Amino acid sequence: MSHDNLSTSRPAGMPLPQTLYRGLYVRIAKKLGVDPSYVSRVARGERFSDPVESALRQEVHQISRKLGGRLPVPEDKPAHRGHKRLGLLVKRHRNSIRRDWLHHSQTDPGHRRLKLSAQKRTSPVLPLVDEALRSMKFTPKEMAQMNMKAATQHGRLRRAQGYTTTGLVEDYNLIRRCVSVLAEKNLNHLDAHLLLHDLSQLSEVFDIQLQHALRKFLARA
Repeated sequence: MSHDNLSTSRPAGMPLPQTLYRGLYVRIAKKLGVDPSYVSRVARGERFSDPVESALRQEVHQISRKLGGRLPVPEDKPAHRGHKRLGLLVKRHRNSIRRDWLHHSQTDPGHRRLKLSAQKRTSPVLPLVDEALRSMKFTPKEMAQMNMKAATQHGRLRRAQGYTTTGLVEDYNLIRRCVSVLAEKNLNHLDAHLLLHDLSQLSEVFDIQLQHALRKFLARA
């Protein structure tokens, strides 16, 4: 939603975010004398380098200032590695995500019509989250080739429980919502450049999981 605000209320003369981010890894690579692919791997969490991470924070901080915002993590001190990745944050708050998801499901008009116990309603949620966390470490191409067992089971279960296709899709929308709120509440513990990448990866997994779930949901009995 913040991206929507930037696009609709951007003052005249303010550069577009994608323009400022373009060439980010190349600029840092030239500054530090390393290969851009190495900078990319550090940003994805595949490699660790305090100089590269510091340079990334400084660049994102400068871009954020140009866009009229502020970077939540101080630019001169690396965040603790135990806190800055979205995946670890989600893993540590699995139960709260399940609880918040249940609350949203019970208040959603489409979900509310289904007379299910809390246990039956939430049973596929954490397996989906866990599967997504395992899968987000891979590239989108690799994800597309993976066997999403939790998602397939989710489609089978929701069909048996009387869900509609809209309700099935909404399951994933509610998970995204819970993860987004969790990330927003913990911005001070997450690096901005890593968060953007992790949210993108997680969203990619949820899309692929939904495809698997829909195929099973729509398959003939």
